[in-house]
Formats: sequence, structure tokens, C-alpha cells
Amino acid sequence: MSATVRTFRAPDSTSVLAAVKAALGPDAILISTRTVEGGLFRRPEIEVTAAAGPLLEPTAGAQPLAATVAQRAYGSEAAASVGLGSGSGPRPAPGAPGGRPIDDPLASEVQLLRRSVEEARRALATVTREARSGHELQIPPAAAEVHAHLLARGVEPALAEDLVRQALASAPSARDLVAAVRDLVGERLVPCRAPWLHDGRHVLALVGPTGVGKTTTVAKIAARALLESKKRVALLTVDTYRIGACDQLARYGEIMGVPVLVARDRTELLRAHERVQDADLVLVDTAGRSSPEDVARQADLVRALPKVQLHLVVSAATGAMELAAVAERYRALRPDRLTLCKLDEAAGPGAVLSAAVRVGRPVSCVTDGQRVPEDLHTLSAAELMDLVLPENYRSARKE
Repeated sequence: MSATVRTFRAPDSTSVLAAVKAALGPDAILISTRTVEGGLFRRPEIEVTAAAGPLLEPTAGAQPLAATVAQRAYGSEAAASVGLGSGSGPRPAPGAPGGRPIDDPLASEVQLLRRSVEEARRALATVTREARSGHELQIPPAAAEVHAHLLARGVEPALAEDLVRQALASAPSARDLVAAVRDLVGERLVPCRAPWLHDGRHVLALVGPTGVGKTTTVAKIAARALLESKKRVALLTVDTYRIGACDQLARYGEIMGVPVLVARDRTELLRAHERVQDADLVLVDTAGRSSPEDVARQADLVRALPKVQLHLVVSAATGAMELAAVAERYRALRPDRLTLCKLDEAAGPGAVLSAAVRVGRPVSCVTDGQRVPEDLHTLSAAELMDLVLPENYRSARKE
């Protein structure tokens, strides 16, 4: 029977220990604790990694490891409050400090054990994926390893198989195979010039599903254009559906000192566009739409603007199948560019390949945080390929 290792977070030690007890039982072993700093709008949290199962067996007459680590991290009262540390071993003497540091030999051994367990689990999972892939797909072991890595990066299975099979046709060795897969990825994820660096007047509309970060991305592009390119910028919005959307963009415009105009229909949009004729860069924010009919109507609305360029905004934190569905839904709009948001939240950034292959348009920029405009970037061809198959990837097998 293998141990179960899980990580918990809560605002305070009492809450996080209660969560450990509820999920893993009163005999859970606390492996590590740390404080996770918050941000501007988030409070710090306590993070605890705990295990349940035959991870360690305490010797006769010794205090259970759960109690020991809990007392070292939080004190004996906090450990006892959730049932951890309630074994028959000796309790701290009255007046003994409960919050002793955990950077001692015992804690080091626990950390080493935790790393060993995690490495063993990862190795077992990798071997299992490779064996299954090689058997089911009938591909060489080195190719199965690359295939498993693509799946771990978030690439959808059919696309991962297609990449590997195409690479096998021209790659005689494992090293050549990795290079061939990266080349194939590079053909599908192509960079282009940043939207704030275009010469002359430029009109750009951001479209995409709800919650992908269109409004914040509009503000980031506007700030980049103002600060780096010294362009005159104007903001338009047709997002009159989402509560507070216009106010949010208006606040950004007020901070940056740029005009923000709201349009509820085609006539108002054209009129607003005429009022900002002196702007070098006009950015249009749109509402997130879900049904194909709404998407088509929105496309007709923004396409009314002369020489408008549509940027489809997708979230890299969305799974590959969901991204594929989004790309299919918006492909009818014939977007000109692809913008990748929330890379910082993506467990499998390779999922963006699903949108790229279906839309077939270059990537204009990416975002990896909420800061305006620091968390907006352009990526080179090599950096885009790294999202799917990092350049420093090395096969674990010897050629």
C-alpha cells in the first residue's frame, strides 16, 4: 500500500490542520509547512504538505511523527486541536516552546523522504505513460517518451500523436526526433510583430470567451503603446453586457489619460471611431460570447470598422479540448492574430497548440500576470516552442 501525499492551504494553522485531518485522518503525517505570501488583494496563507499511509513507522515508545512535526510547526495546542499529535508518546514539558524551527535533522530527513517519494511517483508515472503509449501507438521507446512528455505539457492526445508520427518519418535518432517535433511545433506556433509596435494608424479588436482577460489585455497593450512607442491611444468598448465592464475600462483610461468611448450598436461604434481619428492605435474591447450566433453577430459589429484587425484571446490555463472548442467556435470570425493569456496559471501550457492549429494565425503577444503593462510580452519562435517542448528537454534514454 503506497502513501498518499497532499498539499493543503488555509488562512491560518488551525484551519489548515483541520483540512488535513478531514482529508487524511488524525494519523496523518505532516511533511512540511511554509507561509505562502499573498499579493495586493490576497492575504498570506499557511501551506502544509501531509501524508497518510505507511510513509514512516514510529519506533516503540516514540512520539508519532505527526505530533512531532505539528508541534514543531504550530505548537502542541494547535496539533492537538485537530487530533494530530494525540498519540501515547511524551508531550512537551510545561513552558517548553511550541513553535520550534523545523530546520533541524528530523525536518531534513522528512524533506529528503518527501523528495524521494515524489521522485519515485513521478518516475513510475512516466514509465507507465511511456509503456502505455509505446504499446498502444506501436512507436519506438524514445518516441513514446516524447509523446508522454507532450501529453504532460497539456497537448491533446491526437495532436501529440500526429507530431510524433510526423517527426518519426524524418528523424533517425532520439535527438533528431526532439528537434523534429520542435520544428513541427514551430510551424504551428508562429510569432509576429507586437500590436503596439505597428507603424501608422492601427485599429485592433480583441475577441474571445468570457473571463480570458480581454479588458486587462487591452489596458496592457494601450500602456505599452503609450510608454514604449509614444503612440496616441484611444479605447472603445462594445461590452455593454458584463456588469462593470465599461467602468473597468474607463478606470484604465483615466489612469493612462486616454479617451474611452462606449458603443451599443453599429452606428454608435462607427461614430465613436470617427471621434478618435487622431489616435495612432484604437483598441476595441468586446464582450465574451458563447453561442455561434452571438459570435457571428459580434464579428459583424466589429468588422464594420475600417481595416480592423481581430485578435482572438484565449486562456492558456484552459485545457486542450476546451481550447480546441473555443478555436472552432471563433474560427468563423477569421481572426487575424492569436493572443495567449494567463500563461502563469497554465499547468499545461502546451494546450495552446490546440487553438493555434485550428485558427492558423500567428501569435501577437502573451500575458503571464495581472500587472499593467509589465505582464505583457512578445515571445520569439524558440520561446513559443518551449511552451510545448522545451529546448532543454533531454531524453532519459541513451541512444
